[in-house]
Amino acid sequence: MISLESFRNQLCNLFEEQFKDVKFVIDERRSTILEIRIFLTPEIFMEVYVNGITGKKSFALVKNEKRIWGYDNYRYWHHHPIENPDTHIACSEPPIEKIVGELQTLLSQIQS
Repeated sequence: MISLESFRNQLCNLFEEQFKDVKFVIDERRSTILEIRIFLTPEIFMEVYVNGITGKKSFALVKNEKRIWGYDNYRYWHHHPIENPDTHIACSEPPIEKIVGELQTLLSQIQS
């Protein structure tokens, strides 16, 4: 079982360190499900979902209400590349630090 408190703290701390003026909307239900929206700009946010019992995790970068990039383990770990976010590229579970690092690079590309 995943410790939601530990995961939440690690994730929020990483985002606060790497991004200026992020805003979090955190919804934790029944101490088993954690959903976090991390607003990076008014129209771009990272949606993070974790189920502490099943181990399901997803990280989706959303722009104008549409996923444009992400990682999740629905059925197996895979990546949704920004070039074609509907594609599933198999991968191993990425560390949160890797996700945040890739996100920094992507934001500089999509905001310029």
